[in-house]
Amino acid sequence: MSIVVNINHHKKKKIDFKLLNQMAYSKELYIGTFDDAYRYERYTGKNDIRNVPFILFYKKLFGRGFSFLVDDDYNVELTLNYPCSVIDIVIFYKFITMYCKYFNLDKFTQEGEVYSLDDIEKLQVEADDFNKRIVCKELKVGLTIFGCIYPIVIDDDLVLKLRSNEEDKAYNYFAKYLDNLQRPMYYYAIPLIYKNNDKYIAKYGLTKDVSSIFPINTYLPFGYNQKILDNITSWSVAIIENQEYSITCEIPYNDFCKLININKLPKFDYKHKLVTIDDKIMTKISKYKIEKAKDELSNWLSDYRELGHKPSKIEYTNEFVTENIHCYIFKYKKERFSKWYLGIVSDSGTFSEFKEYKKETEIDDAKEIIKLLSEFWKKTAENIDK
Repeated sequence: MSIVVNINHHKKKKIDFKLLNQMAYSKELYIGTFDDAYRYERYTGKNDIRNVPFILFYKKLFGRGFSFLVDDDYNVELTLNYPCSVIDIVIFYKFITMYCKYFNLDKFTQEGEVYSLDDIEKLQVEADDFNKRIVCKELKVGLTIFGCIYPIVIDDDLVLKLRSNEEDKAYNYFAKYLDNLQRPMYYYAIPLIYKNNDKYIAKYGLTKDVSSIFPINTYLPFGYNQKILDNITSWSVAIIENQEYSITCEIPYNDFCKLININKLPKFDYKHKLVTIDDKIMTKISKYKIEKAKDELSNWLSDYRELGHKPSKIEYTNEFVTENIHCYIFKYKKERFSKWYLGIVSDSGTFSEFKEYKKETEIDDAKEIIKLLSEFWKKTAENIDK
C-alpha cells in the first residue's frame, strides 16, 4: 500500500542532484539510494539523476522516508509507503509543497486524481488517519517493511505493544520503534552469492568488534533472485579481523550459530539477532578451528596410504604464520604406547612425515614440511602447464 504523487514539468523544467540535495537540506532530510538488499547507501553518482530511485528521510527521526524518481522528461514521481511514521507523512507533503512552489507548479496528481497545493492539508489528514489504522490495528508479525536505513521484520513484541496501548500512544511508539532500530550504526549482514558451475554458495561477512544484524535462519533478502535458493549448496560465515579486510576464517553457518549461542543474543527484529564478534567469540572460534584441524589430520592419517587408521591420541601444540601460510602443529600417537609424532594442518596442506615430535624444534620441523608441500605443489603446477 502506498501513495504515489506525480508532478509534471511539461518538459520545461529540469532538476539535477545539486538542486535535489539543496532541497533536501532545506527540509532537514538525508538523501541516498538503496542497494540490492534495500540497505541505505550514499549517492555518489552523476549530477543527472534521471531514473535513479532516491530515498529521502528526516534527519531527526528515522522512519521509512519516501522515494523520489525523475523520468527521462524530468517529470517526478514521489512514493510514500504504508505503514510509516507520522513524520514520514509530514515530510512527504512538505517536500511536495516546496517542490511545486520552487518550479511554479500549482497542480500535481495523486493516485490519478489532480490536486492543487490548497488540497495538501486535507490529503495529509487522510493519509495520517489511514496510516494510523494500519499501524495500530493491522500490522502483522513477520511483515517486512523497508525502513530508510534497512529492512525491518515486524516482531510479536511490537504488535503486542501496539495492540495493548491507546491509539495515539501506539502510533507514536511505532515511530520511535523505527528510529531506535535504525539510529545505531549496525551492519546489516546479507549473503554474498558466488556461482560454482550450476550451483551457488552463500557467505555472510562479519567484521570483528562491529555490531551486526544477523539472520536467525538463512534466507535470500528481497531484491535477490529467489530462484537460486534451492541451488545454494552451502552457507557460511566469514570473519574479518584485520585492517586489510582479509578473511581470517570461514565457518559453516550452523556451526557459527552454535558458537555464538544465537538464541541468547539480543533480538533486532523477528528474523534477526544482534551479534558482535568480540574477543570472547574469537577465542571460541580459535578453539573451533583447532578442533576442525585436528579432525582433518586424524582423517588424513586414517587413509590407507598413510597411517591406515585414526591415531590413538592427538593433541594441539602450537600454531604460527610463515609467508602468509597459517599452520597448526599437532603431536599424535600411532598406538596407545607409541612415541609422539609430528603432524601439521596448514594452508599448504595436511601432512606428516611420521617424524618423532620434539617440542624444542616443532616450529622448525613444521616449516620443513611446509617447504616440502610448497615444492610439491610447484612441481604439480609445472607438470600441468606442460
